[in-house]
Amino acid sequence: DGALPPLVELLRAGSEEAKTNAAGALACLLKDEPTRTLVPDEALPLLVEALRSGVGDGKANAARAIARLASEAPTRAHIVREGALPLLVALLRAGTENGKANAAGAISRLAQEAPTRALIAGEGALPLLVEV
Repeated sequence: DGALPPLVELLRAGSEEAKTNAAGALACLLKDEPTRTLVPDEALPLLVEALRSGVGDGKANAARAIARLASEAPTRAHIVREGALPLLVALLRAGTENGKANAAGAISRLAQEAPTRALIAGEGALPLLVEV
């Protein structure tokens, strides 16, 4: 819990390198189920912004953190509402190998919700997922 607010602040106002590292650290911390319930609400929009405007490892780390958040059913719809799905598909299409793998993981977790499956197909993710 104590590490989460400073990491979120780095996602908000840090340098590109700090944002990349903060997203990676969040992804590591989010591996632990109890930690996922402690994540501040503002973390998700910042991770989505990292998917949108980050580069290389920053996008890959943001996708991994979002994949971990998507482990929780109540969070999945929120992730989609925040606009992460098209950005994850874009990363799947043109990201680094690590970015593609993390995006595929996030999309597969989001696909656990039936309404999201049609959105995933509509974004053209299915052929891309087969390639990963």
